[in-house]
Amino acid sequence: MVIVGSSILQRADGASIYDLVFSLANKLKASQQVPSDWRTLNIMHRMASQVAALDIGYKPRLDLPSSLKFLYLLGADIGTVNKENLPKDCFIVYQGHHGDYGAHMADVILPGAAYTEKTATYVNTEGRAQQTRRAVSPPGLARDDWKIIRALSEICGDPLPYDTLNDIRSRMTEIAPNLTRYGDVEEANYFSLTKELLKGSKPSDKALLPFISNLEDFYMTDPISRASLTMAKCSKAVKTMA
Repeated sequence: MVIVGSSILQRADGASIYDLVFSLANKLKASQQVPSDWRTLNIMHRMASQVAALDIGYKPRLDLPSSLKFLYLLGADIGTVNKENLPKDCFIVYQGHHGDYGAHMADVILPGAAYTEKTATYVNTEGRAQQTRRAVSPPGLARDDWKIIRALSEICGDPLPYDTLNDIRSRMTEIAPNLTRYGDVEEANYFSLTKELLKGSKPSDKALLPFISNLEDFYMTDPISRASLTMAKCSKAVKTMA
């Protein structure tokens, strides 16, 4: 099995790296020891939510224009967008939970329910759709994310036609049917197509180095962990022992 991190493919020579890895994976799959249904080539995203976002048509973009006046952050908590890189008069809205990097830079915060506080659909990095049930009620003014967006659409004068969770899931089935086939893994069908589109590229001499070579604080690696009192105690205990 070959597992390639998505950050490697975002390099300037990412296309050529993909070409080489694709060829290697095909040679491995041709081996008699590999079952025909075995996933030899795998792309590992840094965020599980990105897989589902791509399924519903999300188009990532970080080259924000210098004239940007309004920025809506939906759960953007990894620090990719910095206020220092935005125009001073840019108005920032943050929608999400646990309040991390995105919330700290926002002018307005719309609190969303956490994964334990809503009935929702998630897709893991494998591409498997999973359904969750609400375990506890969201605190204070926090609401399900789709309800926040539905309310905003009405305020903007263009209400979305979704009033229930079933309405949302019916639309999901139309856009990406795999998102409501809970428990199933959607087969990736773009590997060969991508190979054809990337012909002719050449790799550079730049070394393949990980984004993080030394993880300083294992218990504070994501927004949910950083907001956890239990994880904070673990982090403090490890530092005390050191």
